Amino acid sequence: MRLILLAVFLALAACGKELIRAEARSTSDFPSTWSGATTPPPSQPQQQTIQPLPSTPPPQQHLQTRGLIAVLDLTNKLRGPDRDQLDGVYFANQVRAEVKRRVPGIGVMTRENIMILLQSGGKTLAECEGECEVDTGRRLGADYVISGDMLKIGSHFKVDLRLHDTHDGQLISGATDSGATADELDARIGQAIEELIKPLR
Repeated sequence: MRLILLAVFLALAACGKELIRAEARSTSDFPSTWSGATTPPPSQPQQQTIQPLPSTPPPQQHLQTRGLIAVLDLTNKLRGPDRDQLDGVYFANQVRAEVKRRVPGIGVMTRENIMILLQSGGKTLAECEGECEVDTGRRLGADYVISGDMLKIGSHFKVDLRLHDTHDGQLISGATDSGATADELDARIGQAIEELIKPLR
């Protein structure tokens, strides 16, 4: 009986020793196993190179109209006492301000610059009223020219605006403002200017 127990004990001890040897692994601190054998260090996992995403082009910006535009004083075609109710210089300045506000990419000539350029060529604004607006715009070196007339049809005041391309002389657009009084005409002229400059936006 003692011999059988001794044989079992020795068999278990031998198995335990083999298990310890099987579990022993070398590390960077202990490069050798308990038995003295060396094993290569564990392989490090390869790092994956992350490819950068292709850069997307920036969104295209809206190309604003470029060039130079001249706004001439509106021609007063009213008769009698109605003639003094509308001022062509005032309405031309309104047109300049609205064009610059609505089409910021375009250059707008001031009335003073227009007068200086015309005077240098021996002309005045009054003398240019009877000439073709396209010729006046070309003389000023403008790409576009806005001209217009103030008149009265029936009981309503009218402002008739025209936009020309000075390079080919073509009429680009036209718009009309209407009002029973000068104040009403003034309050609504922005709508006519918006319609006039649509091709430039």
